[in-house]
Amino acid sequence: MLRRSFVLTSAGAALAWSAGSVRAASDLVLGQSAPLTGPLSPPVLAFNAGAQLAFDTLNARGGVAGRRLRWITADDRGDPALAQAICDKLITEQNATALFGCAGSMSLAAIEPLLRQHGIPALGGLWVADSVRAQCQGAAYFVRASHAQEAAALALHLATVGLQRIGVVHLATPFGEEGLKLIADALATQGLALAGTAAVTPDGATAQEAARKLLALAPQAIVMFINGSQAATVMATAANLRRHPAFYGLSIVSDEDAIRRIGAQARGLAISQVVPYPWSESDRQIADYRALATAAKVPVGYASLEGWLNAQVLIEALQRCRGDFTRSRLHATLKVLQWYVAGMTVNFSRQELSGSRFVELVQLTETGRYLH
Repeated sequence: MLRRSFVLTSAGAALAWSAGSVRAASDLVLGQSAPLTGPLSPPVLAFNAGAQLAFDTLNARGGVAGRRLRWITADDRGDPALAQAICDKLITEQNATALFGCAGSMSLAAIEPLLRQHGIPALGGLWVADSVRAQCQGAAYFVRASHAQEAAALALHLATVGLQRIGVVHLATPFGEEGLKLIADALATQGLALAGTAAVTPDGATAQEAARKLLALAPQAIVMFINGSQAATVMATAANLRRHPAFYGLSIVSDEDAIRRIGAQARGLAISQVVPYPWSESDRQIADYRALATAAKVPVGYASLEGWLNAQVLIEALQRCRGDFTRSRLHATLKVLQWYVAGMTVNFSRQELSGSRFVELVQLTETGRYLH
């Protein structure tokens, strides 16, 4: 495996490289700063496991034009200042060709000046608000559909099934407030109004309180813009109170382990997913992903498939560079990239906030399986 990690030498931002991260001169270095520990880490770790499947497969075949990919990852614990320090070292000391899989709106906003200063592209960001995507346009490339596109798909569904009283529970952060506005705007487009809103603090401590506040308004449906463990608490609170609104979530809810833990209480939860169904029997590339995941004991699911898909997009772009692996050449290649992979179209030439417009709703069963 060619993934290596930073070593934090103190509680501060002092950084050093682990000895194992010394690279061969011919390796192409990719860098990641993301929360790899703590409550936000499970989806990132699943994403990383899926991406590593793609990188390991490529390296086993000789790499790109004979050059292997070496992915250096670092835990920024969700701290934007630490993310900035990490990425600075990845760019200047490790001479990374690209950043890959960086996570968090505030962290991406913090590293955006570095991307522009050094002309290095970033690909495959997670949990990045649409406003930050716009800020990073031309410097970073986001595969997954925007939150506005997810909200539009959910609102259209709610209008189609005739649900009128809609509550929204969101993170009590600027990211969450932006998500709330996108959802409210999408509902308004469909002629639907909010019955009420409630905010959950990032640590999840107010999830039960938020659930009780919304449930008191007797909503027909609750749309969640919170993480999976917080969503599990909201749904469990409703079940304990014997309230049964329809629950919907944007893709940030999709922490599969957290949702699975509440069992039958999650039945009927519908989530807007931004990558195709990981258990598809009709798509050969998704079948290849599943075979690799099974062999490597990586859980098959949306998060690991998203990592694998993003890695495939980066690999395709590198192959189209035809041996010129400068940052400027990779930028030029990504800007015009149009590619169909595993059931979805990625097109960065449209210069939108995302390369993909793919959004579909899937529903959970009481065993935590997705119905497609």
